[in-house]
Amino acid sequence: MRWFKDRHKGEARRNEAGRNKVVKLYGVSGLLALSIALGTSGTDPAVQPGAGLFLTAAERQTLAAEAVQTGALEEYANFYVVDGCGYAKFDGFSKLTEAVYAGALNAYADNLPEDVKLYSMLAPTSAAFTLPTQYAGLFPDQRQIIADVAGMLDERFISIDIYPTLEAHKNEYLYFRTDHHWTQRAGYLAYTQLAGPLKFPAYSDKKLNQCDTGIDFLGSVAAETGSRQLGQNLDRLSYYPIPADVNYVYWDNTAAPHTYSQGLYKWWYLSQPNKYVFFLGGDLPYIRLKTDAQSGRKIAVIKDSYANTVIPFLTLHFDEIHIIDPRNSSFNALQIIEENDIKEVLFVNYARVVCLPKFSAGLHQLLTRDYVTWR
Repeated sequence: MRWFKDRHKGEARRNEAGRNKVVKLYGVSGLLALSIALGTSGTDPAVQPGAGLFLTAAERQTLAAEAVQTGALEEYANFYVVDGCGYAKFDGFSKLTEAVYAGALNAYADNLPEDVKLYSMLAPTSAAFTLPTQYAGLFPDQRQIIADVAGMLDERFISIDIYPTLEAHKNEYLYFRTDHHWTQRAGYLAYTQLAGPLKFPAYSDKKLNQCDTGIDFLGSVAAETGSRQLGQNLDRLSYYPIPADVNYVYWDNTAAPHTYSQGLYKWWYLSQPNKYVFFLGGDLPYIRLKTDAQSGRKIAVIKDSYANTVIPFLTLHFDEIHIIDPRNSSFNALQIIEENDIKEVLFVNYARVVCLPKFSAGLHQLLTRDYVTWR
């Protein structure tokens, strides 16, 4: 039997000061069912949706309706558009959905050996820094979300708070205007914030020297909304050349590896509509990077697409990086971690995942999927 199949659950390690009340109430295994239920039926009626972090649903609707009526704001199914910038909504957020996400991460602490180090970074969205203040009530306080999740995580986790660093650089081009992602400049700042907890010497941005691709584009928000405001506010794609020799292999939910797609940046995607796929080739089920770092270290990164601008920098410090996307992967994350003798696991996701219980469900499913035979 695999080492993680019968590991003792770690609830005894949890802080007794109410950090994990929801997880204890539903149980770790029950969180998966809860996540799926929330994904189809909304937030738990016993939990106040805003929980003091932002306006009630009715108040938000009133604010948005008034702003739309005056032409100051455009509202779409998943986004708001204000002053030529798109902002992903946080609909469905509650204290309970925060706990569902934290519980999903805690399940890894419960199932991984004690010698595996665990790290978590939640990236705030552009709404935290560039949204006009009169519309702040449309969104929860992302600084508080990051703190709440950190407070509910198992004591084995080291939480990395990127918020203050981004706030200090908020006048820089950290977020795309027409796309819901951050730029690689923000990814670089996240990398420097990881350096301390993960104990590696970050390269200076002067040494890495950010470069311009020369490509202007319209991103995901523009594509979904068709907003004329966004159509007049093109984004620009820049990147950091990485001085590392990297072998890139990916799996598309079969046991057969694909080795023909090399390099951290996929230049051919710059001729396609979705330019953000330039970074790592997008959100593939499982990517393995082998480098010439000669550090003796391996790391697994379990992530959403915000991590794609951060991971290239990690190739400077880790011999192997195993990248798993819970939205797309049908592999067993614990199998990958065990069979590759990985001793560090990093979760990098954007703060909006706390509104997406199905994402948390995907994190759980990575723990329980069947083994595959590798080719």
